[in-house]
Amino acid sequence: MTPRTISRAAVTWLDSRQAARTVWIVAVLALGLCVWLGLKQFDLTRCQAAYAEASNASQRARAEAAEVDRQAQDQLFDAIADDPRQAIVALRVYNAQREEADQKRAKNPIPAAPSTRCG
Repeated sequence: MTPRTISRAAVTWLDSRQAARTVWIVAVLALGLCVWLGLKQFDLTRCQAAYAEASNASQRARAEAAEVDRQAQDQLFDAIADDPRQAIVALRVYNAQREEADQKRAKNPIPAAPSTRCG
């Protein structure tokens, strides 16, 4: 076969119904793939946004609990420094505040990583 014969055969095939059907099938498959990938991307984005919200809430609550810890510790140190005889009372108050902060942390666990939930 010569290049000219191959070229004519190609042009003839491209003008055929078979070529039109092939292009149509490829186009429909490409469209379907685009829709499927778009839906997957939408789901992934929604999942990651949910993780970010949960993580933000958890970190905010844990930061508040850490602030309670710091304030309780400062109050304990001040109480001991100002009146060492009140150390036991101050220590009990400190332990109660720490328990409250620990419960807040327990109620707000760090969420599972998105790689375990969104993949």
